[in-house]
Amino acid sequence: MKTNVTGIPALALALCLLLAACGGQGASPSEAPPEDLPPEETAPVPSGFPELEETEWEAVSIDAEDYGIVQDPIGDPAVYGGAASLSLGKLIACSLSSDGAAAENLSDELRKRFLEAPHTLLAYLVLMGDQRMDYWDQPLASEVICRHIASADAAWYEGSEEFARTLSSCRERYPSGRIAELLDVMEQEHAASMERNHGQSE
Repeated sequence: MKTNVTGIPALALALCLLLAACGGQGASPSEAPPEDLPPEETAPVPSGFPELEETEWEAVSIDAEDYGIVQDPIGDPAVYGGAASLSLGKLIACSLSSDGAAAENLSDELRKRFLEAPHTLLAYLVLMGDQRMDYWDQPLASEVICRHIASADAAWYEGSEEFARTLSSCRERYPSGRIAELLDVMEQEHAASMERNHGQSE
């Protein structure tokens, strides 16, 4: 399960996908509805996401084997140098394949990445497209990652102000389109996790 983006700069591809998700499918940036675009995205060079890290993603996949991880990723992420050392793609793939203490460490790192570079992480989730988990209900993998991030903040940071500010800032920047849908998932999971934690503490 892999979406190949070899040879295409991630920034340009992320912009195209986001324009399509915002209702401008098949349209050039100048033809897309201006209300769906952040002001920075209307700039002529190199547009897209100024905040994105300088990187190119050769593959966007939820399969850990696509990143050369041949061992079972369910276990201590320290065997890969620790969660903080993983590339975003590896981090996401391992998070989707892990449980127990490893899953907690990976989810915590995903939350950290979201707070540090939300636009990078959200762009990657959009690029994941319609890849789904091999569960009975086959949820979208991108939405599973959103739930991991939200539940980590609710469970271990009791709903941090930093998370709330980051989510609010993203809401203002992406009022509609696929990213807005991912933010909906994150917000709903965060509220549900906070309610569960409150109920357990009573």
